[in-house]
Amino acid sequence: MPASAGASGASSGTRPVYTFGPLIHNNAVIERLTQHGIRVIPPDANDAALARLAPDALIIIRAHGVQPHATARLQQAGFALVNGTCPHVEKIQHLIAAAHQAGRTVFILGDAAHAEVIGLLGFCDTRGHVVHTAAADLPNLPPATPITVVAQSTLDATTFTTLVGAITARFTNVIVEDTRCHATSRTQAEARALCARVAAMVIIGDRHSANTNRLEQICRECGARTFHVEHADDLQPGDFTGCAAVGVTAGSSTPDWLIAAVITRLESFT
Repeated sequence: MPASAGASGASSGTRPVYTFGPLIHNNAVIERLTQHGIRVIPPDANDAALARLAPDALIIIRAHGVQPHATARLQQAGFALVNGTCPHVEKIQHLIAAAHQAGRTVFILGDAAHAEVIGLLGFCDTRGHVVHTAAADLPNLPPATPITVVAQSTLDATTFTTLVGAITARFTNVIVEDTRCHATSRTQAEARALCARVAAMVIIGDRHSANTNRLEQICRECGARTFHVEHADDLQPGDFTGCAAVGVTAGSSTPDWLIAAVITRLESFT
């Protein structure tokens, strides 16, 4: 994922390297980074915890992004920063900041507990609300106008359309920004199409990955025998008894080498 220099742009050399929060939602990748000496700083680390880090540490902002005050704390502490925020998430951050500056209330469609949404909320301060379901969340929202609606980048098309319809029916002066990642949307659409051609689907990705879990849900809804795996060894030959064809898809944070390993194992069963 592209990264832009934050504090200095200097090479890490032998300096300690950390990521601020897990870089991505994939334990296999995090474990590989750990083997190379890259450690994870919890995003809720207090000042005392940061003070224990080496003063020349290089800190990489996670792909899901963080709230502006978190970045400011790290800069004030004097650390060199690399912004590893996904470029698509950065665009959403800028949209929210501009809407907030213009005096608009921001509705973020998504999961309030997801790292990306937590980070996005920091760009609209007190004028931000998360909408996960229309029935549970909309009745609790205060009267607001004007409103800008954005979406968590991995939100599926059906949920986006449903929530936008409910919001525009309830509120006036609403601007809707479709900030969903189109690569994720294409993967979801392709998974649905593939389910119609196979007896079973294998979804590769971390169980903490929202978009991977959504792929699993989609495949189950389509009626395919569905296996969500994190490693190739999670699959057994008996899983596919009676299956003439097996489809494979993966979450956006799943590395190529893990996908290749799963495909190799599946091919060995035949």
